[in-house]
Amino acid sequence: MACMQTLLPSPETDPACCRNYRIAGLTLRVTADLPLDSAAFEEKFSCFQTDEPGNDVIYLHHHFFIPDMRDENPGRMVFRKGPWTIYQRDSTWIYHAPTLGQLAVCNKTHTRCAMYHEPQEADRIGHDTLSLLPSDQILLARLLPERQACLIHAAGMALAGQGLLFLGHSGAGKSTVAQLLARRGTVLCDDRIIVRRWPEGLRIHGTWFHSAGVPLVSPADAPLRALLLLEKSDANRLEPVRDRAELARTLPLFIIKSLLTADWWEKVFDLMTRVIREVPAYRLYFDTSGSVAAALEPLLQEGG
Repeated sequence: MACMQTLLPSPETDPACCRNYRIAGLTLRVTADLPLDSAAFEEKFSCFQTDEPGNDVIYLHHHFFIPDMRDENPGRMVFRKGPWTIYQRDSTWIYHAPTLGQLAVCNKTHTRCAMYHEPQEADRIGHDTLSLLPSDQILLARLLPERQACLIHAAGMALAGQGLLFLGHSGAGKSTVAQLLARRGTVLCDDRIIVRRWPEGLRIHGTWFHSAGVPLVSPADAPLRALLLLEKSDANRLEPVRDRAELARTLPLFIIKSLLTADWWEKVFDLMTRVIREVPAYRLYFDTSGSVAAALEPLLQEGG
């Protein structure tokens, strides 16, 4: 397939056509056929930008044309839902959404991807994703399990040097709690957090996937101190969750899933098993008075 020949950007890439963004120990090295000026991506990405690419680099190269695939054999279809069809051919993955004018060709490990877009995308100012796909989660959710990590639908904060993960479905109060605690620590993100196991232990990392109401994000990270299951209430208190079987049923509901394969699930399951076994869990009952910080003080002091 002709489009597979451009999986990696040229080493001679013009610096004006290149940007590096660091997230959870990975660097997304974004290059394009055209210069990437300061307005190419939304402001939320600025704090993740870095001059040096680091050791674990994911290469994304943007082309602003769609290859003619009518005479090509894309390989075995492994997924089809909505506008997206995913094919696998040898060691190549192909993501195709003709109605969206999107095509991505990735190597087996998804560390080298050629992204193809309609020409008008080159003129759009302030893209809200680095991949120019509907969400960068499509790529990251696939990459992270290979690194003992995954994306969680949760709010995350670093308070007193410790990482707190606030879990709850939409409307449970993740953004509310993040706003109430914003002055006391660092909001890593109010909607999507990366949990990653490092040699020194489990840590949570900020992402740029914030909700519409709380545009607070950070590339910072912190050791994972506690899981907090949110419950709206007329008072603020912590209640330990000692039933690990309950956590085993609950936590997987918040995992951001990619194309589900056996090896993907195996790696994510191993990570979640460690989280459930090693990290204390609590129900956090809270109101909107702002006193929720006081309810967390004993937990933070104990952790310190």
